[in-house]
Amino acid sequence: MTHPLMYVAAKRHTTVREQALRSWAPRSITAASQYARRVLGDDAATLTWEALGVLRLDEHLQAFSSLDTASGQHLVLHYSGDGQGDERLVLRRTCDSCTSQQADEVTSLEQLGLLLTRTAAWPDINARNNGAEA
Repeated sequence: MTHPLMYVAAKRHTTVREQALRSWAPRSITAASQYARRVLGDDAATLTWEALGVLRLDEHLQAFSSLDTASGQHLVLHYSGDGQGDERLVLRRTCDSCTSQQADEVTSLEQLGLLLTRTAAWPDINARNNGAEA
């Protein structure tokens, strides 16, 4: 016969998991926003972050922010981390007409600018910036 303690432990585990799921998205967005601001500066405060789907129930937080779609290329920043120091931003580039995807870690605003100059979308981005050189 199953001991009642097993049912209590299983119920407790289910409750903890449900609470973690409810708080996961807000924690992901907050961590992404704070980390992006540390890496990219105060202008990163204007990014709109969305939580990425839950991959596993632990402290691994994930969020993304769409930057632009230009010249058929989608530019998206992805945040992943634990909100405690093991964090990273990645610029992902996908295109409408191909199946390729490129991803590079972003460690500074200057590096993000350099990565953007290497995209097919750069001429459109640069033109909207009045042709200022990177």
